[in-house]
Amino acid sequence: MPGLLKLIAAASALFAAAAFAADFPSKPVKLIVTAGAGGGEDVEARAIAPFVEKHLRTQVTIENQPGAGGKIAFEKFQKAEPDGHTLITYTFPKSVIIEYQGKTGFRTRDFTPVFAWSRSSQLLVVNGETWKTFKEFLEAAKTKTLAGGLSGRGSTTHLMGLIALDELGVKVNWVPYEGSAGSVTALAGKHLDFTICLATSAVPLIQAGKLRPLLLVSDKRDPSLPDVPIPKDLGYEMSFIPTLRGVEAPPGTPAAVVKVLEDAFSKAAQEPGFIEIAKKRKIILQPVGSKEFAALVEGVYPRIAKFEPMLKN
Repeated sequence: MPGLLKLIAAASALFAAAAFAADFPSKPVKLIVTAGAGGGEDVEARAIAPFVEKHLRTQVTIENQPGAGGKIAFEKFQKAEPDGHTLITYTFPKSVIIEYQGKTGFRTRDFTPVFAWSRSSQLLVVNGETWKTFKEFLEAAKTKTLAGGLSGRGSTTHLMGLIALDELGVKVNWVPYEGSAGSVTALAGKHLDFTICLATSAVPLIQAGKLRPLLLVSDKRDPSLPDVPIPKDLGYEMSFIPTLRGVEAPPGTPAAVVKVLEDAFSKAAQEPGFIEIAKKRKIILQPVGSKEFAALVEGVYPRIAKFEPMLKN
């Protein structure tokens, strides 16, 4: 009898979840961006949102929640209602990096991965009127401490910058900004010697000739930046952590709701209009489903743990 009751309870739960999903979404979906307006995260969120609206058949509103590199947004999101109407987008694994920097009120492991549509590349860029090659930059960096910009402490650029510049033996005075928009603007105004930022954030100023990309801080080439070398091209062996742009739902979001969201974002990422925007913005499209996304979350923890002392400095 107890076994039968368990089966009935499980069946009832599945029926309730299916009924809930059938009515989802029942109101606009809020998409939280963990950085300010104008940065790469914000640009991609606003680019894909209209196409997600088409497939979800409801409005998708963007809410920027910058502050503490995203920590404030993540802690609020941890407690959000798990009904699928509140989502978060950021550059993964930024949230895991923040966890290793100190005590937090959230755990990325608790979030519910939905879908990722692109991978990001970090660029080392300089002002267009300074160094022309990475070799010239490195020679200058060996003679003095350079001022380098970061799009926030605990960001993926923070981690990649620490890995790359530490291995190169370059001393840097890191200057954090609230998002990539701030650091690239400061560099264009010659307030920094260089910055490491998400490639998509620097594209407009690179195209205008105000910034010059010298190195792709990645173990993979960027097809949209074919002339920019990676460390391996210059004889340096470095191991980097892949960075993704996508969405997650709050802890405990029903699988049936996740499926509806995953389908909507997957279809949106295949829309010709979005693909055209991605092409213009130099966004590298790389679809990652919910299950693969979840596996990446678990796998990244031990890799980032190795850099915990560096991230706390």
